Amino acid sequence: MAPAAATIAVLGDDILQEVFILLPTPADLLRAALACQPFLRVARSAAFLRRFRRRHPSTCPVILGCLLYRPSKRRGASAPYLLPADLLRATHRTIEGGDFALSFLPRRGRPDGAGTPWRLLDCRNGSLLLRDGASGELAVADPLTRRWVSLPALPGGRRVGYALVPDDGDSSAFKAVCISRRAGTTELRAFLLSSAELRWDDLGGLAQQPNLAGSRAMQAKRSLYWKLMGGRHMVALNTATMELTVLALPPFLREQSFDVIEKGEDGAGKLWVLTMRGFCIEVWVGEDDGAGGLTWTLLEKSVRFRTAMQAMIGSDPFHHTPQGDVIGVAAGVVFLRSCSCLFSIHLETMKMTRLSMVEDCPSPLIYPYTIAWPLAFLNPTEQGA
Repeated sequence: MAPAAATIAVLGDDILQEVFILLPTPADLLRAALACQPFLRVARSAAFLRRFRRRHPSTCPVILGCLLYRPSKRRGASAPYLLPADLLRATHRTIEGGDFALSFLPRRGRPDGAGTPWRLLDCRNGSLLLRDGASGELAVADPLTRRWVSLPALPGGRRVGYALVPDDGDSSAFKAVCISRRAGTTELRAFLLSSAELRWDDLGGLAQQPNLAGSRAMQAKRSLYWKLMGGRHMVALNTATMELTVLALPPFLREQSFDVIEKGEDGAGKLWVLTMRGFCIEVWVGEDDGAGGLTWTLLEKSVRFRTAMQAMIGSDPFHHTPQGDVIGVAAGVVFLRSCSCLFSIHLETMKMTRLSMVEDCPSPLIYPYTIAWPLAFLNPTEQGA
């Protein structure tokens, strides 16, 4: 009988990758990688890890919790706070090693003030896009490593929206996006900065558009979305093609909070959104109708969470609005608030957890916080994993 190592060598890396790509979860891949050296070599391939992330977009990031600003009597003096999503010891050890109060950042605007002068603009895969409330300086920071980089000043115009696009594998690489409105006009313009060049490039504009609705950017499949005032449309920016477009929203989403999500590997011409209506989680898919619009279809609908919410809150959430304010979706978990309580729902098991009983922080200042996958101990063998 041939030795096991010889049998594995006959299979070759290409066949092993096709087997590993079918593993259902990142945890399964990690267990397989630890079985032997040939398996570990295949699992550490940067090209393979990119494929695996694309196949498992909702579970490859590791969720740590919600990053939020609590209100302060002194304007701009509050500091971010990370609310853990679970009670696992590993999660708490990771959190304890970080500086989520951002004390490692300079205090050029208010050197002697309490809290932090930095305001959170976006949060993706462990990186934060921040603005100093006094000086207007922009920065991207990582609370876990305490690394940060200052960004150059933005071109003219009033800033109305921001977004951060992290690299899939290199935690130091990112793109920052700013939507601005030129004074005296109704035009929205998009600017993009790459960490490789640290220079703002003008991507073009959209004339005769209302302001953004004050909500933060939504992100899926390398596209960014901002809801416009009035709720009838949203702006979309494809960061691969740099195309800026306006999409019409269906009537049922105009008054609802929602998040765009990644679902499946083939996303051409499709947009998935998750919302809560009637205490049920709903997933809708919009498909290109061939005339520049989207045709919407209800794809999934969960059980009702009204009874579970009532038991956790101690009162009937039906008498409070909104019934379920969707904060965001990350790593297969949806975060929402009702009656000032924060909840998480695991989309695979539909298990609901109450994270916080009374939370005064406004919904737009609550961000799901994830760290990139794979973690450092997989140590990809090629640059750019």
